[in-house]
Amino acid sequence: MNIYLKKKYFIFIIISSLLSIVFFTQCGKSDSSVLEEKTTPVKLVKIQKQIVPIPIFASGQLSPEALIKLSFKTGGIIRKLYANSGETVSKGKTLATLDLSEIQAQYSQAKNAFEKSQRDLNRIRNLYNDHAATLSQLQDVETAFNVSQSTLKIAQFNLDHSTIIAPAEGKILKRLAEEGEMTGPGIPVFLFGSTQSQWVVKAGISERDVVRLTLRDKASLRFDAYPGKTFSAYVSEIPDSIDPASGTYEVELTLENTNTNQLKLTAGFVADTTIIPSTGESYFLVPIDSIVDGEGSKGSVFTVQNNRAVRVKVEIVHLFPQYAAVKSGLDGIEMVVTSGAPYLRDGAAVIVSPNTGGNPLP
Repeated sequence: MNIYLKKKYFIFIIISSLLSIVFFTQCGKSDSSVLEEKTTPVKLVKIQKQIVPIPIFASGQLSPEALIKLSFKTGGIIRKLYANSGETVSKGKTLATLDLSEIQAQYSQAKNAFEKSQRDLNRIRNLYNDHAATLSQLQDVETAFNVSQSTLKIAQFNLDHSTIIAPAEGKILKRLAEEGEMTGPGIPVFLFGSTQSQWVVKAGISERDVVRLTLRDKASLRFDAYPGKTFSAYVSEIPDSIDPASGTYEVELTLENTNTNQLKLTAGFVADTTIIPSTGESYFLVPIDSIVDGEGSKGSVFTVQNNRAVRVKVEIVHLFPQYAAVKSGLDGIEMVVTSGAPYLRDGAAVIVSPNTGGNPLP
């Protein structure tokens, strides 16, 4: 029995040894395959530094340049409104009138007082010429006449401005009152936009961007009403103070007339605006396909040192259609990887294409 066990144990030892040899042989082969590192072909391009204007993106509402709040000079009851919101009106058209009962009475009263003072003045002058009235009496009557004349002018002015007249050809953007309402002096009844004036867009931009703008900077606008069409504009007004309601600076953009002659524009259109400052800052320009791991203003590019890929973190300012403007991270670097960049890792072995080193940037 013991001899049988010894033989069995001896066979087990032999089989285990053979299996160990096979195992370590396979491991050796695996290790050698790992050592065979994959080499990635890449292409390099030169980077350059240029002064580039970075576009400013904002949105705003379209409105006529001449936007007028029409109101009555005096208060009273609105007797009649002759226009509605959205209606196009011609210059000189009557838009609204007040109930003139009180205003007409005030005018009649002032006119009667003026006529009386005029008669008194003529009578005192005749008496003064006949030495029957003193100079002091004449001067008092002349003063009363001048006062009554001024009062009549005021009453006439108020009567004339108890009717709202369209100041130019335009459109009623909004009717703010109704017939029979009591309105006060200067309270708007209509919001009027002149169609004879130019169209403007008020775009809210941040304080960081407003300092980059100058008057006459070019801009382009897009409206949902005209998909695919771009309108040319320019910066016509830069505010000196912030708008407390929106927390932005309301920059005015004036549309070029050549774009609006044959198109119907309506106040209230929302515009997506792109403003191109006339001045810019110096940035590194790299091809767009060299950027990897881009997220917000952060990203990376690869350069090559000693046939190894080196990842470089960069700060991206703006992405143009063909290239990216980089603010920092590329000092001392002359070339970056374009072709092959998405397949690289930091420290990976690379082989540089012979056809490399060009600069495809504008």
